[in-house]
Amino acid sequence: MQVEVCNRQSALECPAEAVREVIRLALEKEGGDAELSVALVGDAEMAALNERFMGSDAVTDVLAFLYESEGKFINGEIVANAELAVRESASRPHDAADELMLYVVHGLLHLLGYDDDSPEATQRMRRREQDILRAAGRAVAF
Repeated sequence: MQVEVCNRQSALECPAEAVREVIRLALEKEGGDAELSVALVGDAEMAALNERFMGSDAVTDVLAFLYESEGKFINGEIVANAELAVRESASRPHDAADELMLYVVHGLLHLLGYDDDSPEATQRMRRREQDILRAAGRAVAF
């Protein structure tokens, strides 16, 4: 596993090692390996990226880009919105760092082939997210 973390926001302090650990646990549970870049950004950068790559200028929580996949190995990028994590956590029973880790795990699961395009798929993805985050000692409630 190789994970590069780039922090391009100031809304939330989030150590790169914590991001790497959550990804390591997720890959361990999924039986995979990865070479990833993770960018922690704010609303403005996320809206610009969402417009450029998804055609929507709305602020979103996470974007995931798969560059290569071979068997259980993936190469990709996860962009997670720390400013949104701070806002969303204000109305949830967990803190902003846990919310941000949820976004990172969600993006990673997309890269690993999970989807949330139906109620059943969303439920499956949510269960896996909670399983991974609990293993990392993070309690996230939806």
